Amino acid sequence: MEVTLKINGINFKVDPQQIPPGTTLSTFLRTHAKLTGTKSMCLEGGCGACTVIAMGHHPVTGKEWIGAVNSCLMSIYSCHGLEVVTVEGLGGRKTGYHAVQARLAKMNGTQCGYCSPGMVMSMVGLIEQRKGKFSMEDVEKNFGGNICRCTGYRPILDAFKSLAEDADLSLTSPCSDIEDLPQKCPKTEEFCKGTCSKVLKNISLNFPDGGKWFKVQQVKEIFEIINVSHDKKFMLVAGNTGHGVFRRDSDISVYIDVKDVENLRGYTIGNDLEIGASVSLTEMMEILKKAAESSKFSYCNDLAEHLQLVGSPSIRNLATIGGNLMLKHKHKEFASDIFLMIETIGGKIEIADNEVKRNILSLPEFLQTKMERKIITKIILPELNSSQMKLKFYKIMQRAQNTPSMINAGFLVKFSKENVVEMASICFGGINETFMHARRLEKHLQGKSISSNDTLRSSLEILNEELLVSDSSQSADPKYRKLLAMGLFYRFILSSLSDEKVNKKIISASKPTDRLLSSGKQTFKKFPESFPLTDAIPKWEGTIQTAGEAKYANDLLPQPGELWAALVQARKVNAVIKKIDASTSLNIPGVYSFFSAKDIPGVNGFTPVRNGEDLVENEVIFCSHKVLFNGQPAGIILAESFDLAQKAASLVEIEYEETDEKILPTIWDVLRENATERINEHPPKIEATSYGSETKMTMSGHWESGSQYHFTMEPHTCVCFPTETGMEVHSSTQWMDMVQVAISDALKVPASSIHMVVRRIGGAFGSRITRGSQIACAAAIACHLAHRPVRLVLPLEANMEIIGKRYPCIGDYTVDVNERGSIQRLRNDFMQDFGCSLNESVIWLSMKWFKNCYDDKSWDVIGRSVITNAPSNTYCRAPGIIEGMAMIEDIMEHIAKKTGLDPVDVRLANMPEDSPMRSILLEFTKTVDYGIRKKQIELFNKENRWKKRGISIVPMKYPQMYVGTLPALVSVYHGDGTVAICHGGIEMGQGVNTKAAQVASRFLGVPLSSIVFRPVDSMTSANCAVSGASSTSDGICLSVMRACEMIMERIRPVREEMNNPSWKDLVQECFLRSIDLTALYVYKAEEIPNYDIWGATCTEVEVDVLTGNVQILRVDILEDTGESVNPLVDVGQIEGSFVMGIGYWLHEEIIYRPSDGKLLTNRTWNYRPPGARDIPVDFRVTFLQKPNPNFVLKSKATGEPALAMTCVIVFAIREALYSARRDAGLEEWCELGAPSTPAHILLKSGTNPKDFSI
Repeated sequence: MEVTLKINGINFKVDPQQIPPGTTLSTFLRTHAKLTGTKSMCLEGGCGACTVIAMGHHPVTGKEWIGAVNSCLMSIYSCHGLEVVTVEGLGGRKTGYHAVQARLAKMNGTQCGYCSPGMVMSMVGLIEQRKGKFSMEDVEKNFGGNICRCTGYRPILDAFKSLAEDADLSLTSPCSDIEDLPQKCPKTEEFCKGTCSKVLKNISLNFPDGGKWFKVQQVKEIFEIINVSHDKKFMLVAGNTGHGVFRRDSDISVYIDVKDVENLRGYTIGNDLEIGASVSLTEMMEILKKAAESSKFSYCNDLAEHLQLVGSPSIRNLATIGGNLMLKHKHKEFASDIFLMIETIGGKIEIADNEVKRNILSLPEFLQTKMERKIITKIILPELNSSQMKLKFYKIMQRAQNTPSMINAGFLVKFSKENVVEMASICFGGINETFMHARRLEKHLQGKSISSNDTLRSSLEILNEELLVSDSSQSADPKYRKLLAMGLFYRFILSSLSDEKVNKKIISASKPTDRLLSSGKQTFKKFPESFPLTDAIPKWEGTIQTAGEAKYANDLLPQPGELWAALVQARKVNAVIKKIDASTSLNIPGVYSFFSAKDIPGVNGFTPVRNGEDLVENEVIFCSHKVLFNGQPAGIILAESFDLAQKAASLVEIEYEETDEKILPTIWDVLRENATERINEHPPKIEATSYGSETKMTMSGHWESGSQYHFTMEPHTCVCFPTETGMEVHSSTQWMDMVQVAISDALKVPASSIHMVVRRIGGAFGSRITRGSQIACAAAIACHLAHRPVRLVLPLEANMEIIGKRYPCIGDYTVDVNERGSIQRLRNDFMQDFGCSLNESVIWLSMKWFKNCYDDKSWDVIGRSVITNAPSNTYCRAPGIIEGMAMIEDIMEHIAKKTGLDPVDVRLANMPEDSPMRSILLEFTKTVDYGIRKKQIELFNKENRWKKRGISIVPMKYPQMYVGTLPALVSVYHGDGTVAICHGGIEMGQGVNTKAAQVASRFLGVPLSSIVFRPVDSMTSANCAVSGASSTSDGICLSVMRACEMIMERIRPVREEMNNPSWKDLVQECFLRSIDLTALYVYKAEEIPNYDIWGATCTEVEVDVLTGNVQILRVDILEDTGESVNPLVDVGQIEGSFVMGIGYWLHEEIIYRPSDGKLLTNRTWNYRPPGARDIPVDFRVTFLQKPNPNFVLKSKATGEPALAMTCVIVFAIREALYSARRDAGLEEWCELGAPSTPAHILLKSGTNPKDFSI
């Protein structure tokens, strides 16, 4: 017996003798169906890269259902009878592109392109589910499960909102040349109407390892299987989304697919609302809306609305009620919103003990019930008289969507008369493992009027005593969670009262801040006389990215004899490895080889110091002695599949000799333990040349900023295979030359025998400059020793545990100022967390950018390095730069607060008189209406106690530097005059190919459509510099321009002789005359003198002082771009850079467990880059376009400067907190750093339940 399904209209069979039960749809699509357009990244439904469309038959309604799903979670054996559409099935170069694909490309909604197929499929899922009827707001809410690290989301949302029924003309007009949406099911050529064939039959599958898979249609069949399974562990399978939260047990041998069990998929509306346990959350929302049409279930609208905060659309399409409740049953700490909603309203749950016995239980009873060999059959929701009741649910998250709650709450109050409580049900999640109801508070409220301040105060006192908040390293601060819970109770009370009973100053506290529809405005000039240079054309590879046709390293089709690799990680920090035993793993069928440090033929190192001044030690590929950090690679194992390799790696046993050395994974641990031997002064430093003599005030302060993971959408990847001359290596690296040198050293082979190839990479941000070398070396060693092709793709957890991150920074300063706020003397001592190695110091960058645009003659600045038990930290977009600028700008803010001056005036007082920034900043403050808005904010804050706004401006002087060499080979083909370019710049989303195409088109005089790009390789681009530091596009454009000029100079005499012939005739004649139509030029850094990039950013925020949540209301970015080669590309760089900064300052926390150094934030479940609804509501970018005299194309770099200015976000937040702290009677100044999460913000706000009033 086999499982059958259709993929893009083609029948596929799944053979259980060949494909294990844990195989996901994503793996099957990529490995077996060879459809690599569907990307693979997090493997837990948190990033959206793997999204596809699934269509199937509903066992109850008889209709077809269709929706976007996460293929990385869905088992291939759950797909029996389904039809799956991947991005390839929508459209492509052969069949024509789908309107969604075309619009996303046209509106510059791609950069690295790795997330693009998933974005497209999520949008198509919305279109299909809504049958083409959706609003722009629906679009914005639809992408909570799709992460994009590059674009900043704005162009993606604009592209998709242009398809909405209420789309603004400004969004639709750019797409007037693109056909309207086909809006059709890819199979039936129209909206899904239930015409697909039904496949409803039981299946029973046996696997070689003794495992079994069943698909059933009746509850009794479930128990028949359970009864014969005896002591075998079984799992009921529906959506399998729980695996994205808590990993499923590895010893499950019996799987029962229950998604088509009719009794578990239906619902009835009678005296109660009964919903089957296998109903998906999406379907549940529709059922609740339908039930709400009846007055006795009108409250169900509140439940449906709250469900929008659970997961993402693609998760809700798969996740089931029963699955969610069973997660809560097994993991009591799980703050389930489903559980909370049902318990708040007094719902029940039906449990089946066997085929006939059913028990109706309350949810607390359910948690106490042993569920072995039992199943949930349905939930039962009671009727409620909404006219006498008030029901509210809240979920407070670290970002806007698809994130577990820090606290969730449900409030149901029945009133006997106006505002007098007859009954109350008050539930909180996230307090501790056992807390559900605030029982004492519920009892206390009975018979009391909630409009009384006395009732409020006494209730808060009781709630304060009742909330026993647990402490956990993976949960927000207990003080915050208690304060948050009390604030939510206060919010509920206010929301239950009519406006006239509430003080006007606090009425805004009754509800969360409404998020308006986001929008953007981009202001720039184009110069038609230079076209196609300066034209805002879409990215060269944009369309193939949206169609999944753009290939990345792991999209290379499997090679004959290929093996998958997994890294074996050492876990005992500071212990010494004595022995590594892989025998258990090697005894597993399909596992082939294990290699460790002792097997390396040459040098056990991946950072050859001859490759750069910033490399001071050769870090080991495989640890063989002392373990420097938890997760350090100690070897590599090879197996037939990715999953098998991961399993085998986990079974390798490492024997250690432990030491007494303390485990100190962070800079804060080092300081706490006073481990001064790990701290060293690190050059360079800034020394004052003179001090001022007008000191009127002295102040001191402290600065802290944390780490940040790059979160590239493409995992670190390397594919190696033997060739007749040595080895071909496909690595996701930014520095091809370094990888080649490191592999050559490790294998003890000539560098010329290592042929490097890089087509493109799925984001980088510095993470692949040196760190990719370790992954490539490991794969190359395995390939060399096994004599077989090897594919190494790091799972997200391994990526985050092995790869270094942004440098945490701590600083202390003392500053003397005069009455104008001008610095007379400044001393800043800061230290940065290097991780386990001194490689890649960014202290010099922090020093350079600490100066920013100010006069530093009276400054003394010293930097120190700190060694910790963490991976060696590495470059991360604007490395050291964001920290250096933030430190000095924080000092400017402190001066302003202490002197009572406006922060803009303080900044002007510290700038040299001849600085261009003076006029830029003054004009910018006028353009953004800084003064007017500041007065409006002051009024708003005066009129609102629990909502506060703030505004801030930060100026920037960004010294752009160039290093190394970058080649470009331009070839013109005589047959038709088309052009191919191969250059040494790694395309990672920055648009280097697009700009290079514009240059070639301009200087050769050929259309853009005639130009193609070949992958970067180590033959044509030998010895080339790293692609990074925002400099690659300029270098490549210069090389391409010079190569084109060389060709044009060669053909000039022929052109003059032929009297202006067509390009095709000209190159053909040149060919016949043996004129070389290829040219190689190698740019040298000296050809582009370093220059300054000027900029300023203004940010306005609103802070919810009851929760700590922040909404960024408006951002204005002014950036000096010169004459932008491509304004669309540069806008994307600026917006994406800024949104990455939003993550750094507000959301992204790196947390290590002190006891063993384990990284606790290593997944999408607990590490949270910004999502589509975290971006500024009003996002404006303006170019300052003065020609750059230092570059022949007159443009400037744009990749990183905007990120350097993002400290403006926390300064605006602090401006808002000044008002809150003033209201609370506290000193206004407070220290904020990165990340300033809701917990940090609320605890700094001065919010105190004693100040709550009505």
